[in-house]
Amino acid sequence: MNYNESPSPRKETGVPSEKIKPAKSANPADPANPESPRRVKAKKILAPDDWIDAATELLISKSIDAVRVESLARELGITVGSFYYHFKDRNDLLSKLLKRWHERTTTQVIRTFEGRTFSADDVLDEVLALPFHGLTARRAAMIEFAIRAWSRRDDMARQAVREVDQQRLTYYSQGFQEMGFGKSEASNRAFTLYSFQLAQSLLWDLSDDKARKKQLSFTKELLLTPRRK
Repeated sequence: MNYNESPSPRKETGVPSEKIKPAKSANPADPANPESPRRVKAKKILAPDDWIDAATELLISKSIDAVRVESLARELGITVGSFYYHFKDRNDLLSKLLKRWHERTTTQVIRTFEGRTFSADDVLDEVLALPFHGLTARRAAMIEFAIRAWSRRDDMARQAVREVDQQRLTYYSQGFQEMGFGKSEASNRAFTLYSFQLAQSLLWDLSDDKARKKQLSFTKELLLTPRRK
C-alpha cells in the first residue's frame, strides 16, 4: 500500500462497527485498573508453621495417609505452588512436623525444668502432673498418639518416637539418681514414671479429677519409697 494514498471510502455493509474499548489505565491507583489495590484481592501469606499445623490436624483427625500436599492446600485455601516455597516435598514437611513435635514436647519441657531452681522432689511433682494440664495436655496427647500410630509403619516416625522416648527416660533416670537411687533402680523408676504419664494420657476419660489426684499421690509415693530387701 502507498502511504501517500488516501484510503478508499468504506462501504456500508449493514453490520455495526465494533465499539472501540477504552485503553486500560496504567495508573495503579486508578480503581478502573484491574491491577489496582482496590481491585486485587490480597494474597494469603503462610509461614511453614501454618502448613505444619494443617498437616498435624489431618494427622489427628484422619491419618498420615490423608496428609497430602493437595489436601493441605485445599484446607488452607492456597495454591499447591506456595507449598514448595517452604518445603522440598511431602517428606520434608513430615520431617519438620516430627522435629517440631520433638522440640515442643520434650526438649523445651526439659529445658524449662533445668532452668528452674527447685528440688528433685518438686520436679517429680511437676512431671507427674503433666498429663493433668487440661486442654493443653489433651491436645498434646492427641498429637502424640497420632504420631505413635504413624510410627508403627514408618521408619522416620519410628526413629523420632524412639529418640523422644529415650530423651525423656534418660532425663527421668538422671532425676532419680540425683535423689540417691542407683543407676539400675533409677532406670526402672523412670520407666514406671513414664508409663504412668502415657497411661494417664491414654485413659483420660476413665477417671474424674478426684481419682486422678489419688492416683498421682499413690504413684509419687511408690516412686520415692525404697524397695524392701
